[in-house]
Amino acid sequence: MELGVKIFKWIYRLPALFGFISFLLALISLAGINVGLLIKQDVSFRIFTFDLPFLGFFLGVVGLFTEKRSRLFAIWGLSLCIFIFVFTFLMIGLSWAAINPKP
Repeated sequence: MELGVKIFKWIYRLPALFGFISFLLALISLAGINVGLLIKQDVSFRIFTFDLPFLGFFLGVVGLFTEKRSRLFAIWGLSLCIFIFVFTFLMIGLSWAAINPKP
């Protein structure tokens, strides 16, 4: 009688893990933006408004290619990263347009 070798298919769980990491990166960036706004200091503003959400967006897109029950974190991560991008545009982009450089 042969012993069956159980092979763990970790490659199939990788997209679900990417969705969860996307969600965590979005939460970390939201926390960093909030801390920066509350203490009114530049706390690595580029990292929390561009780098982490961009990485989270990419991982969220990859996380969408998994079975339906594991897509929830990817969808949340994508939506939070898009919210951070829109928030950054509205807060910085429109404030530059509202400032009149000529008195």
